[in-house]
Amino acid sequence: MDAGERMPVRLVQENGDTISLDATAIDITVERQQSNFAIPLMDAKRMGIDLNQSQVQIEVQGVFADDTGQETTAQATAILDFYQPQQIVTWGQPVGGGGGNTGSPVSSGFNTGGSSGFGGATTGLGGFLAGGGSFSGGIGGSLGGGVTDFSDMGNRILQHWNKKYIDFPVAYWVEASGALLNPVTSGLQLWLKADSLPESDGSPVESWSDSSGNGRNAAQTNPSLQPTYRTDGINGKPYIGLNGDDQYLEVPFSPFFNSEEFTIFTVAKTNASSGDHPIISSIEGSTGDSDAKGYALFYDASNKDSLAQWREGGTDDNVTTAANTIKNTDGYILTYTMDDTDADSESDTVNLFINGSLKASQASSVGYIPNTAANLFIGRQGTNYFNGGIYEIIIYNRVLTVAEREEVEGYLAFKYGMNLPRGHEYAGTGNFYHSTRHIRVAFDKHMVASVKEPYGFLNQQRDTGMTIGSVSGNVITVTGGTGKPNEWFEPTESERMSRVLFFRGAQFVKDTNDDILFATVTAVNATTLTINPDTPGTTLNQHDKIYISPIFYEDSSLVGSGAGPVIVIPIQNADTFDENAAPEKAVGPEFPTHEDGSARDSNSLTRTDEYITYLISKALTSSYIDTGKAVNILNETTMDKVFSVAIAESAHAHNCRLTITQQYASSLGALSDTINTTLGVGQMPVTQGFSGGRSGKRVKSGGDKVQDLLGILANSNNYADNPDLNFATDILSAGIDFLNNQVNAPDYSGDYIRGIQIPYLSKATKGKNALDSHVAQRNFFLTTEGSTGQKVSTINDIHASRLFSHSAEGHRKNGISGLVTNFGVHREAEMKAYEFSLTFMAADIIL
Repeated sequence: MDAGERMPVRLVQENGDTISLDATAIDITVERQQSNFAIPLMDAKRMGIDLNQSQVQIEVQGVFADDTGQETTAQATAILDFYQPQQIVTWGQPVGGGGGNTGSPVSSGFNTGGSSGFGGATTGLGGFLAGGGSFSGGIGGSLGGGVTDFSDMGNRILQHWNKKYIDFPVAYWVEASGALLNPVTSGLQLWLKADSLPESDGSPVESWSDSSGNGRNAAQTNPSLQPTYRTDGINGKPYIGLNGDDQYLEVPFSPFFNSEEFTIFTVAKTNASSGDHPIISSIEGSTGDSDAKGYALFYDASNKDSLAQWREGGTDDNVTTAANTIKNTDGYILTYTMDDTDADSESDTVNLFINGSLKASQASSVGYIPNTAANLFIGRQGTNYFNGGIYEIIIYNRVLTVAEREEVEGYLAFKYGMNLPRGHEYAGTGNFYHSTRHIRVAFDKHMVASVKEPYGFLNQQRDTGMTIGSVSGNVITVTGGTGKPNEWFEPTESERMSRVLFFRGAQFVKDTNDDILFATVTAVNATTLTINPDTPGTTLNQHDKIYISPIFYEDSSLVGSGAGPVIVIPIQNADTFDENAAPEKAVGPEFPTHEDGSARDSNSLTRTDEYITYLISKALTSSYIDTGKAVNILNETTMDKVFSVAIAESAHAHNCRLTITQQYASSLGALSDTINTTLGVGQMPVTQGFSGGRSGKRVKSGGDKVQDLLGILANSNNYADNPDLNFATDILSAGIDFLNNQVNAPDYSGDYIRGIQIPYLSKATKGKNALDSHVAQRNFFLTTEGSTGQKVSTINDIHASRLFSHSAEGHRKNGISGLVTNFGVHREAEMKAYEFSLTFMAADIIL
């Protein structure tokens, strides 16, 4: 490394989390295990034995700077350079290079499986004539066709931007979702979630794996009693379906989820209209017996309420919510807590929450006695069985704090689309889809922008504010609205026609087939629009509201919603390339007047790349584009509150270098330095992902970071599971269950360091991954499987930013498996920093 340079190295924990290190020096040594000895051979020759084994050792030196930690905030910034040459092109895709079949409309760069052409393609911007067809390489390269014609000048690359997209992370969404991706782990004893099962819809569930890492799986060995796995549940999530007659699962007894104090969360939906339906039960003994013990959680479908039940010797007790708090049309989050508030070793307070709201409690004469032997039943208590779907069960052997309880409820509401009450820390997060952390910006080469949406539009149903004044045939006269028909629609210039739908009363107008009526807009003026309905004969009424329909592309991910916004930027006029273009219209954008006769914005730009840069900058900061989701703590929702932008000259002296800054100050965590796109190699801009974001007190000091590493590395009994990689692992794992049960405390397992990721730059594999820009970023890897060709750099097509995969082999592991054998820290007072050294030994199997 150069003086002062630091390399980002990541240590990988067993649960997939990473610890980032700033390395100032890295040494990698390979020592082969050999022996050399003399035997009485001719001329005293010596014999060497190579055991075909090597020991790989990695030594990392670095520094933890910033002794006190960051108190200031900073916005993350990204840079995209959209420069593209305005060059001579002919036919083909916009990337050349490599061999390929001549005469194909696909360039050689995309025809890697074909035979060599009559001539090799060059990698420059020009080309040469060979074998009756022109070959060219680089951006805009092509294959086949006649001799290049100067009338073909233009930047045809935008032809291949059509229906492609770029995803921009939104800092506020990243921070909000990151806080809720996992529930509280301290005291977690059982975690059953249906989305962890690798089942297909309709398959029987023999075992439900425990995601807590404790291995307490629920099972049903009798095929006739096994529930069914379903995929079409609440918020699109899977669930375990039980028939209410005889299906159930059970978890072997454990004192860890039969403690004096506990917190239980369940997500379930009943289909029944009568009877008691147990979600879980650890009840032991019979009502009235002196040995009756345990707890249970029920839906009472007859009274439409919920019961938290427990037993205390001869007494069967419960708290019950009010009638009609549970419906068989909805799913609910139930939270059941048993608390010993005065620390006298006897539980004295029971609380039952529905969707985060306290609905029933008892603060005296509780006397709960924990179960001491019976299994935990899922969907059954005695002769009562659950009828419906169970999605998730989480059990802690302690009472969570209010903040912790609300965090888990927030996670569940986030996941299953449920609303939490006002005053809850995560109120409303059910409307905030947990996996949406990006704004998707897509491109449409067959549309031009309108006056009302000059830089792009949200591709979802949009209210124009216009209503029907009168209807004559297919001509609608409109009233009201914030704009006129010829300000909303561009049927004259757009190749892709806009479509509308109509809202009446409380729903969209339906056609004679009882389907929502859609109509294509064929002509507009200042007061009317002419439509072509999909289904003729439907009557439209005065005062029906006019909505713009989303465009239903073949790729459904380009259709947005309030949960996942998609902005579409029309770029039909951004590039005038045409197979038969006239020379005077061959280069750059054109600016036809809007439908209402007004001039288009930025009509002085003459380069396509500059125009694209301008359009994206305006779309990302437009106040008229309302995402419908809070983008900051003030609950503002428009794009002008998400990013700020600046356009500058690129290295080629054109204004196509776009700097994008997150307005919300926060680190983007795992999404730092990444901007995902479906644009191909040679089409995507040169990209530097978002970096530099800080959210104040969340940034740890140098001492904090040292403590984190000490806490993990100094804990020796914390390996939760042995990855099932090969036969050797199976053999070595034979006695591990015993060791885990006898030595390892389950509460403290799962934070072992199992790998390291060391990045490097490469041009040898540039283009093998969609995230590659001007250079490829890869991680060093080791493998003992495959041929020599599977062990060298050219096989590596995994981007360095991707996660480490301990179960993969070779480059697909995206790092090196092993363990830390030495860690030392030196406090440098004058530098106000901690210098560290770390030794990592590569190992395929960790025991």
